[in-house]
Parts: sequence; C-alpha cells; structure tokens
Amino acid sequence: MAMFSRAIYTLLLLLISAEARVRITFNRHRRNYERSPLKKLKYGLADEFSFGRFQSPDAIDKAMDGCRPSSSFKHHSAKDGREGFYCSTRLGGDWVLAESKQIAKNCRPAEVLAAYLDGANQKKWNEDKVQDIRITRTGPGWYKQEMVLKPQRVLTGMTTVMRYTQIIRVDKIGDYGYNAFVELDLNAKTNTKQRPFDILAVNVSIKQVGEDVHIYAAGLMRVNRSIVPNLVIFDASGIAGAMAGKGTLWLSSHFSKRLTELEKRK
Repeated sequence: MAMFSRAIYTLLLLLISAEARVRITFNRHRRNYERSPLKKLKYGLADEFSFGRFQSPDAIDKAMDGCRPSSSFKHHSAKDGREGFYCSTRLGGDWVLAESKQIAKNCRPAEVLAAYLDGANQKKWNEDKVQDIRITRTGPGWYKQEMVLKPQRVLTGMTTVMRYTQIIRVDKIGDYGYNAFVELDLNAKTNTKQRPFDILAVNVSIKQVGEDVHIYAAGLMRVNRSIVPNLVIFDASGIAGAMAGKGTLWLSSHFSKRLTELEKRK
C-alpha cells in the first residue's frame, strides 16, 4: 500500500509539474566552481565586466561589491506570490545592474532550471508585460528565447509591440549546481528597434542548499533610451532595473504552490 501511494505521489508530481515538459541539457560540466576571482564591477566601466564561466554565486555577489553594498537588497512580496530580494544599481551612462535572490523550497536545481526554461511559466508570471515567449533547445546546453512584449506606457507615450531574442547557455557544476548565462542575440532578424535594452548579459546561479535551492540572478543591461528616457530630474533606468530584478522572483512562489498542491493530493 505504501509503495502504491508513493507511485501515485510521483505520478501527481509529473502531472502537475510543467517542468516535465522541458528536457534539460548542459553545454559543459565541471566538478567544482572556478577558483580564480572575478574582477570587480566598477562604476562607469560596466561594458568592461565579464561574468566569466563556472563562477559561484558568492564570487559573482562579491564582484558587485564595488558598486553597491549588500544592504542595498530590498525585500519584495507581491499579491501574486512573488517573494525574495532585489536590487537595482545605476552604473553610469545608460548601464544598470539588476539583481535578485530567492529560495525555492523542497526541490532540486534541475527542476528549478526546467521551470525557468519553460516559456509557459515565464508568460504566466509576466502576463502584464509579455505577449508571447518561446524557448527552444538549439543544441546541448543551448536555448533560444524569443520574446514578444506588449506595448508599454513610457513617459513619452506608448511603445509598439517589442520583439527580441535571447541566447541561453547552461553549464553544470558538480552534481547539484547550474549556471545559466543569458545574452541578447543582436543578429536575430526578428529583433525590433524598440526594446528595453541594447545590450544584456545575465547570470543565473542555481545551487542546492540542504533541501532547498538558492537562486541568484545578476544582470547588466544598457537601457534603450527611446524606451527608458533619462530626464534631468528623474532617471527611469533605476526603475527599469528594479522591474527586471523583481521579474525573476516568481520561481520561489512557483515551487511553493507546487508543494502545496502535492500536500493536498497525498
């Protein structure tokens, strides 16, 4: 009887989990994180920074210390269940650093990564801004993310529908860690001139800590001033960074709701 209940529990996990639809692969695998320290991000020199490869979340976090103190992170809790910490830092010129930290309860890194790479999930949690998202695997550990954003109200009026494509590279570290590196595909033919940023580089660190998964995302963006205006009194790039930071905080709620559903079906 216990074996039957466990089988039913596992089946329910697969049925209610969107992650079952996503096949996770990785481009490269290393046993341990890179030991060489990252060069610190510096104000006014954002275009010279590189996230490197196989870096630990702690190493990336420390590399940001030159531009903001750790106390800059603010707690965010929304009605839709998003919860975690975010930080937005202006880096001079048109550059912004957006960061978020969150914890997905009682799950594994591969499940978190699969949820993140599911376009249906991303669209569901960002319906106010996203018209369509398609994520396809193009090779081992390589994914293409095609974004279509709804028209957005800006200080100068309304934008048109915005389209752009992002490339995602997934690396695995050890048995229970992943880094997903996201950058704008500048050569994609579907890109529109109107989009929130001209340059984008994001590192998403996914690491097992006990029974939970800790997720730290850090993204550098050069905002598109036709969409994010820079006024003398009010620089909207800071708000753009805050929105980008909060935008990733749905993962913790996704797994919290999944756990609640599983408990109800026991």
